[in-house]
Amino acid sequence: MLSSIARLSAKAAAATAIGTGIYVVSSYPLFPTERNEKVVIVGGGTAGIGVAAMLRNGGVKNVSVVEPSTVHYYQPLWTLVGGGLANAVNSKKDMKDVIPSGTTLIPKRVQSFSPESNKITLEDGSTVDYDYLVVAAGMKTDWNAIPGLVEGLERQDSGVVSVYHPEYCSKTFKTFTDIQSNLKNNNNNNNPAKFLFTFPPTTLKCAGAPQKIMWILDDTLRANHQRDAVDITFCTPGPSMFGVKHYSDKLEQLRLERGVHAAFHNQLVSIDVNKKIATFVDVKNNNKKIFKSYDMLHVGPHMGPHDFLKKSPLSDVNGWVDVDRHTMQSTKYENVFALGDCTNTPNSKTAAAVTSQAPVVVHNMGRVMEKQPLDGYYTGYASCPLVVGRNRVMLAEFMYGGALAETFSRETGKFPWKYVGTEGYVQERFFFFLKETVFPYVYWNLWTKGYWFGTNGPVKPDVIRRREEAEAVKVNS
Repeated sequence: MLSSIARLSAKAAAATAIGTGIYVVSSYPLFPTERNEKVVIVGGGTAGIGVAAMLRNGGVKNVSVVEPSTVHYYQPLWTLVGGGLANAVNSKKDMKDVIPSGTTLIPKRVQSFSPESNKITLEDGSTVDYDYLVVAAGMKTDWNAIPGLVEGLERQDSGVVSVYHPEYCSKTFKTFTDIQSNLKNNNNNNNPAKFLFTFPPTTLKCAGAPQKIMWILDDTLRANHQRDAVDITFCTPGPSMFGVKHYSDKLEQLRLERGVHAAFHNQLVSIDVNKKIATFVDVKNNNKKIFKSYDMLHVGPHMGPHDFLKKSPLSDVNGWVDVDRHTMQSTKYENVFALGDCTNTPNSKTAAAVTSQAPVVVHNMGRVMEKQPLDGYYTGYASCPLVVGRNRVMLAEFMYGGALAETFSRETGKFPWKYVGTEGYVQERFFFFLKETVFPYVYWNLWTKGYWFGTNGPVKPDVIRRREEAEAVKVNS
């Protein structure tokens, strides 16, 4: 009964465009007639599927998605899985069931790009021609960058966990409950269990996840009157809790209130799985080694560009696809666009950022097809629902440069959501409802079908006006 009510509530919320703001509905179709140009999209994740669906809905007949995986994941759910608040099975569907209707799926890996001849070469040596190319390949998780990490993740009794993988996120909660059971049996506060949560020195998708899982487990321990039996430490090579000061200050206050230790400037470099010792270096002190014992070690893994992008003519010297930060068009080839985690745009790499970028990519690709100047504008918008408890979320929304772009702010938010506000117990519970119930429903039922437009909900945005919207937000921030 409750699950039915939740589903109905999610549908109602989605139908009223609850999400991240309301903009003016675009007054123009993508194309007046169907287009026959061949569009190839590299990547069948959140970015690739969303753009494919929007292009098909906009009248582009010939769309192909190159994606070797047979499974499509809704990765934002994995943090809740790790905290025992969701089931991993609900985070995945068969790729064939997610590919938009009328789209061709090419289930192979990309080997290289030849943009001068408008071709990509696949792993078997075959080639695919295109008129327009969209690169939405995501980023690579380098599990081997930290010695001992893979061994620890594979061993069930190691205490090493991560919510950045569909299998390891389930292991996270199992490891936690096993330790929790021992706490009940031993109940010795003089020898507390040690939980370490680490952040990597690299770019990280969903950069809030390493502490989201920390706050969920902290709250769970408190609910079971076991918090005093555990020492919790957040370890990061950075100087603060979060990259945007406004939210970092709030998280720092929360950390102090909850008695969570911080090891700033600490980078995890290796794990001794047998001894349960994690080795860190102090990046502010000549990389001095620091050894920390643990009962549970949650690792935010190193991430970076895929190998086939590192050597690509589309990419910059660091291996990220080189695009204009506002138009999302390649800086080198006018018929190439890119979005999501694989680009060098200086925004936070989140699903919310992708949903804001996709309408811009689709609009601007249409402008190129029509031989018109680009006028679609991405502001750098990203959103991170920072889960700070088992039923509470601090909703972080910001643009390039850390300028706040809060939908529900009573001062700068959008009508009518500005009347909700951003502070308070009720607001945090409401934002958790969005995270846990509304957004997963929206993702599977609207986003993958091309009917969800990020900051605009189900209403098609006027991406041309986003430049002025961004300037207005900067002035008010």
